[in-house]
Amino acid sequence: MSRSGGIPYHLKAMLYRKSRWGVHERETAAFLERWNPPEKELLLIGPSGGYSLPRAWLGHFDRVLAYEPDLLARKIFERRHGVKPLWLGRYFPFGKPGAFQPFGASAVLFSNLLGQIEIRNVRKFGNWLSEELKERNWASFHDALSGYGIDFDTEDAGRERALLPVLKKWVHVRNPGVGRIEVLAHDAPDLFANFTDLQYSYWQWTLTPEHTFLTEGVFPRKRPRAEEESC
Repeated sequence: MSRSGGIPYHLKAMLYRKSRWGVHERETAAFLERWNPPEKELLLIGPSGGYSLPRAWLGHFDRVLAYEPDLLARKIFERRHGVKPLWLGRYFPFGKPGAFQPFGASAVLFSNLLGQIEIRNVRKFGNWLSEELKERNWASFHDALSGYGIDFDTEDAGRERALLPVLKKWVHVRNPGVGRIEVLAHDAPDLFANFTDLQYSYWQWTLTPEHTFLTEGVFPRKRPRAEEESC
């Protein structure tokens, strides 16, 4: 189902996390602090080894539940964070009605996943997300664009959704005419086209010296009414 991850991803983390991933880690931490869910239980979907997640932020939760297909990633996550989630299974049942109901009032975080999974019908998947998440506190950070030989200038990014023509304007070619130049658009941003009142963030993730991602983060500006009344 996923188009990334596994041993190659863990090797890239070993090689480049300290030298290349600093901006991504700081921006992800800032994004999660802006979300700041009050719930004490967190459902993590696709966290891999938790490389992007701040240990202190995870400490806000009394209980962490998680879906993660990579068994090695689970061990890395536990070692990195000193947290042993309740591992629920390998794959979350995307597209199933009521898929989140077993998790009560848990906050939900799609952890750098939605831009990496195969989505056959983006509109149908987005409508399913909209219906399933409407009474829940949730957030997602995911790939919007990626490419080789490029950087992304997000200086003009605000807190509103940036459409693909705008995202493309942020592409900066490092050395025109030299080496491999490629830009790929991911499906994840289009999943939220029918959502309303969302807050957006954008930042760059230099995965390797050649491979760069534009990350989009999104969460509702307001918590669902039912959740507010129960607080």
